[in-house]
Amino acid sequence: MCFVTIFLLKMVTFFAKPYPLMATEQQKIGEKGENLALHFLEKIKKYKILEKNWRYGRGEIDLIAKDDCLIVFVEVRTRQWNALVSGYYSVGKKKKSALKPVVQAYIQSHHLRYFRFDVVEITHAADRYELFHYENIPFF
Repeated sequence: MCFVTIFLLKMVTFFAKPYPLMATEQQKIGEKGENLALHFLEKIKKYKILEKNWRYGRGEIDLIAKDDCLIVFVEVRTRQWNALVSGYYSVGKKKKSALKPVVQAYIQSHHLRYFRFDVVEITHAADRYELFHYENIPFF
């Protein structure tokens, strides 16, 4: 009986612990990819970055930028060079439907009429990164 109580107490404290503050290796790679995409869009493409990791409810848009007078919602996908599915194709119907309420909330809160959706795909192998920018991909 005592063993069961101690075991249950340990289980409760195990599940009650908050998520660790340290980022996983995958999260670090993803963040590096987002920073590379941000730098590319700002410095090379001359976009003005308006938001990074903009959240609404449980969803998040990686980058929101301005290209001349057009608002651009950017999904950044960082993949290993040998991934089975490329970053572009990993943004499928399920991901788009998850992003849709976030995009709609931003559009409504900023009274926007015109926008587009881009995907920045970053492939990496060790410390080598390649970036592909897909503009105006079908969103709805």
